[in-house]
Amino acid sequence: MVYLGMPYTEHLSSKIIENIALAPYLIFFGIAVLGSFFKRYRIAILSFGLLLSYFILHSAVTNNEIPPSETLTFALIAFLLPLNIAVLAAMKEQQVLSMQGFGALTAIIVQFMLSYWLTQNYSETLSAFLFFKWGALDTYFTTVLSAPLIVAYFISFIALCGQVIKSKGLFEMAFLGCLISSFLYFNTGLIKPTDAFYIILAGLLLLWGLMQNSYLIAYFDELTELPGRRAMNEELARLRGLYTIAMLDIDFFKRFNDTYGHDVGDQVLRMVAGKINQIEGGGKAFRYGGEEFAIIFAGKDSKAAFPFLSNLRETIDNTNLILRSDNRPEKKPEVAQPRKVPWQQVHVTISIGVANSNKELLTIGKVIKAADEALYRSKDKGRNRISQYATMDYEPSLPEGDKLA
Repeated sequence: MVYLGMPYTEHLSSKIIENIALAPYLIFFGIAVLGSFFKRYRIAILSFGLLLSYFILHSAVTNNEIPPSETLTFALIAFLLPLNIAVLAAMKEQQVLSMQGFGALTAIIVQFMLSYWLTQNYSETLSAFLFFKWGALDTYFTTVLSAPLIVAYFISFIALCGQVIKSKGLFEMAFLGCLISSFLYFNTGLIKPTDAFYIILAGLLLLWGLMQNSYLIAYFDELTELPGRRAMNEELARLRGLYTIAMLDIDFFKRFNDTYGHDVGDQVLRMVAGKINQIEGGGKAFRYGGEEFAIIFAGKDSKAAFPFLSNLRETIDNTNLILRSDNRPEKKPEVAQPRKVPWQQVHVTISIGVANSNKELLTIGKVIKAADEALYRSKDKGRNRISQYATMDYEPSLPEGDKLA
């Protein structure tokens, strides 16, 4: 959208244009501070690097009489920036003040110092490399960037695409957007002040990644990827009229942890959460805490919600979790070895308690408490079953083998 809207920036007033050129300073400084506050050193360090880059380009390069794209400073920053974006995206998240964070920050500063030294002492050699003309590339690409700069962006683009596919993380997507925006910025040649819109966009994409990540941390459970307790409370606050709340608990979960270890316990939680997240009938799933989950059905009573909960209970009951052997080799051996049972199956079941709003249960707190009481009754009666809080006034059609307490 920014690219399509660039032709219309010519009609902006001179006052606005002056402020546009100063906006990146405020944006990158603010993102660096926020990244440090939220302990996201990759965002903070990249913002610091972009701030330094823009400062050099805005205060030094743009004041030269020759076109900025023909200066050695422009070429060096355009060559190093995409590579740094790709490297930071591939690194694991650490605090800014950690050894890794300090090392990355130091590397950014050293690059600027080394670049200055090279431009002062080996400018001709550096120019020959950075402004190298590759006929085939110049034929197919109409760009102000030289072949080495395009190659640097291309390598970084491929690496970042791989990171996005592998991790599916918001930070990686934000870094990819930042890379594309910086390419558009440099490809303008920095001729007009309004070209700063592209680098502003790069900063806004990093800010988006930072805010979205903070939102996910606050509202989603990292292990199960389900909305957490905070998200559930906000969903409950929006409920009006008729609704049903189902509380679900993994049977004998402590036994899984004690017998197989917490790693297997985490596998059980992820498997069950994946099934719960597929609940039909308009139900919204949440991780309530520990091995307990909740499902909210807005506009449905427990009778209407029961078939969907019954299908869910039966699905989990019929799904066995396969545990791999700890001594299983990482690579397949060339010669087949005698089989020593490299895996075993673990049977997982859940118990469910259901309650819906009515004249007796007028508040959300009472409905949750009623669903909890029904859940305890399911456990007392043998687990792997569904219990309703209210006295049964209907007889739902049960699948063979299902149980309703």
